[in-house]
Amino acid sequence: MIHGKCFVVDGCWSSIGTMNFDNRSLALNDESTLMVLDSVAAKQLEGVFIDDLRDAKAIDLAAFRRRPWTRRVAEWAANQIVRVL
Repeated sequence: MIHGKCFVVDGCWSSIGTMNFDNRSLALNDESTLMVLDSVAAKQLEGVFIDDLRDAKAIDLAAFRRRPWTRRVAEWAANQIVRVL
């Protein structure tokens, strides 16, 4: 499983990778992050983020609870096999 993170600071410093920004991730976890000091790369990452927001949909708790039972079964099944993937 990859849980990626991306951020852009002041339009010039970018980071993309799997690392959490804490001491544990730095010292113990096998994660990686690419740090870039480049305004062109930062602008591209900001554009990707904005594009993702256009396709995003907010889901509140009430909507989550209304999801179909077939979806709940699929989620349960996926959770059962995640450890062997």
